Amino acid sequence: MSFKHYAMQEAKQQFVEYDKNSDGRVSWDEYNIQMYDRVIDFDENTALDDAEEESFRQLHLKDKKRFEKANQDSDPGLNLEEFIAFEHPEEVDYMTEFVIEEALEEHDKNGDGFVSLEEFLGDYRRDPAANEDPEWILVEKDRFLNDYDRDADGRLGPQELLSWVVPNNQGVAQEEALHLIDELDLNTDRKLSEAEILENQDLFLTSEATDYGRQLHDEYFYHDEL
Repeated sequence: MSFKHYAMQEAKQQFVEYDKNSDGRVSWDEYNIQMYDRVIDFDENTALDDAEEESFRQLHLKDKKRFEKANQDSDPGLNLEEFIAFEHPEEVDYMTEFVIEEALEEHDKNGDGFVSLEEFLGDYRRDPAANEDPEWILVEKDRFLNDYDRDADGRLGPQELLSWVVPNNQGVAQEEALHLIDELDLNTDRKLSEAEILENQDLFLTSEATDYGRQLHDEYFYHDEL
């Protein structure tokens, strides 16, 4: 809830900045002006000769497809809810399938609907003269095997792929919760009582992941409880 709250607040602040004419919608032109100070229009079917410009064209077209997918009501531009879906697709269910398709288009080179370890590593080719892979490759391989490939079949399926390209905050939240229990659970029953929280309230209120203390003063987030 904490992370989702921050994502929503960030998107709302951005929405005001992007909505240049204050009509309650962000158009594609307004998005371009805010991002690049000008309206950019690439031909979807014509690749550019310059590798750097072509890379930018691909990223821009990807943004445009996501922008169009986020627009559910087909009215020009995005309203606030649609803009949140564009900026934070991980928080919106109707964007999930599109994000998976987008990732497969980029990484699934053989078109089998999965991402293998080789496709996950991209253009990396091991130096024949090297005795072992560089450290960053070892880290990436470990992430693939232990974090993403949950069924251990050597490839990432749609849901596994989603956890890679659109990571959620569940792992961080769980780690923070375990940390707080380890620090505050005085009777070691793996639960936090009111007395235990009050005993070390500074630690609980200043938790970096939850930032609970500041949220207590946020009327939007905790208005019901307050």
